Parts: sequence; structure tokens; C-alpha cells
Amino acid sequence: MEDVNEQEINKTEMQTAPEKNGKKQKIMKIVKALFLVAVFVFMGRYFYKNWDDIKSLDLDLNWGVFAGSMLLYFAYKLTLASLWHYITWLDKASIRYPDAITAYLYSILGKYIPGKVFMLAARIPAYEEKGVPMRKVTVCFLLENVCTLLGAGFLFLISLFFFPNDLLKDYFFAVVIFVVVFFICINPKIINFFLRIAGKLMKKNDMEIPFNYLQMIKVVLLFICNWLIVGTGFYMLICSIYPLPISQWLYVGGIFGLSAIIGILSIFAPSGIGVREGILILGLNLVMPNEYSVIISIVSRLWATIAELILILAAFIINMIKKRKNRLVV
Repeated sequence: MEDVNEQEINKTEMQTAPEKNGKKQKIMKIVKALFLVAVFVFMGRYFYKNWDDIKSLDLDLNWGVFAGSMLLYFAYKLTLASLWHYITWLDKASIRYPDAITAYLYSILGKYIPGKVFMLAARIPAYEEKGVPMRKVTVCFLLENVCTLLGAGFLFLISLFFFPNDLLKDYFFAVVIFVVVFFICINPKIINFFLRIAGKLMKKNDMEIPFNYLQMIKVVLLFICNWLIVGTGFYMLICSIYPLPISQWLYVGGIFGLSAIIGILSIFAPSGIGVREGILILGLNLVMPNEYSVIISIVSRLWATIAELILILAAFIINMIKKRKNRLVV
């Protein structure tokens, strides 16, 4: 009798499992659809509000230089995706490299919705499918953002050496202190102390990261190098509109990094919209007429958004081709 009851229970579980999976897939499809709708609503709202400014742009672009700046932005984003994968690998939470890159590129859409949590939420499903706990992905996401801030902060710090200006010199030591504090804070012992507290609150025991201090330094240095790539791309973008001497290359790259820091910290501004542009205008006003700094701040948003959408579309197309090939093989 007991064997019969066990068989009936197993049959019931086998019948309900596909139903649960089917419901879960339907819910995920609805969530993805709502996510995409929210992205396009906020992006559409931005371009609607700024359409008059965009339409009034009277540009005489150097298309060759502009294309070079776009290629560097592509390189920056793909390298950033690779750094994300490297962080998850160090934390023993990685998935296949192509899947990690795809998940990262898809998550870029989340930055266009207020609140940075949507970028994280867009990455989690790809990792949960491979058995990676959500808490590990969350920890890696937080580390990625800390390293991004550090990289941008260092680029701004370095830029101060190449642009002698009394106004900037006043903030030099403040930036040095900021970077030193960050380097102290990224010591894995300190990070793990706070993660253990968070783990107790969440009743989880494996929230710590298995990094050593040298590994953390290496990751931060890689982020600094990546900021140099996008800083160079931004300098080329400016030069395609307004001529700037090479001596101001690191300065404008640093201003771009500073605007990114403020944008990231502006939690309720989707993709730092409005905030980043304001910082760019203030910084660029020191090296060019105000009308050009306004134009470049608008063009830089289009530059970044178009490049990101192209990468997301490319990832989507490649993913669809792979799925179709897998179906044909099966």
C-alpha cells in the first residue's frame, strides 16, 4: 500500500512540475514585456522632452572621427561586459562567456528606468537558470558598480595633472581623499565584514567574496584602463564637432568620468539623464564656448544611446540565430 501511495505522489508531482514551469515561463514573458514597455516609455519621454534641442542641432560632423569614437564606445561596453564576467568568475558565480555577455548587454536597457535595480534584475534570470544564487549575482553587481565608480574617479584624478586650473586645483585633495577612501573600502576584509552583516539579516551564510586584496586592485586597474578607452572615445566625439588640442584629451575624458559618477549616484534619474548633461556642460564650458558644450552634451547622450541599442540588437540577433540552429540540430 505504501508503494502504491508513493507512486501516486510521484505521478502527481510529475504532472504538476510542467504546469509550474509553464506558469513560471508565462510570468517571465509578461515581466519581460512590461520591462521593455517601461524602457521605451522612459526613453521616449526623454527624446520627446529634448526633441526641440535635438532638432535644432546644426552640426558639421567629421564623420570619420565620429565613427572612430563610436567604435571606441563599442569596445568600452564589450570590455565592461567582459569585466563583469571576470568578477563573477572570481566569485565562482560565472556562466558561459557568450551567455554572460548577452545577459550584460540585455541588462543595459535597465539603466533607462529610474532605479539601478532593473539592471540587476535583468541579469539574474540567465544566472539562476545555471544554478547561480541570486545573492551571488547581487554581490557581483555591487562590486562592479564600486569598481566603475573607482575607475571613473581615477580618470578624473589623473586628468587634473594635465589641465592646470585654479578651480580644479581646489578640489584636487578632495578627489585624492575620495580615491584613497575607496581603495581602503575595497579591501575584501572590509567588504566581507559588511556582507556578513547583510547575510545575517537575510539569513544567508555564503554572502562573502573569495577575493584577495591584489585581485581587487587588479580589477580596479582594469576598470581604469576601460575608462581611458571611453574617455578617448569622448575626446574624439568632441573633436568631430569642435577642435580641441590633444593636451585636453585627459581633461575631457575625466569630465566624462565625473559625469558618469554623478549619474550613477543619481538613483532616481534613468541612466543619469539630465544630471550627466549638466556636469558635462559645466566642465566643458572651461575649454569651449557654452553653445558647443550644450550641443556636445546632447550629442553625447545620442552617441551612447545609439551605440548601446546597436549592441543590444546585435546580441538579440545572434541569440536568435543560435536558438534557431539549436532547434534545427535537435
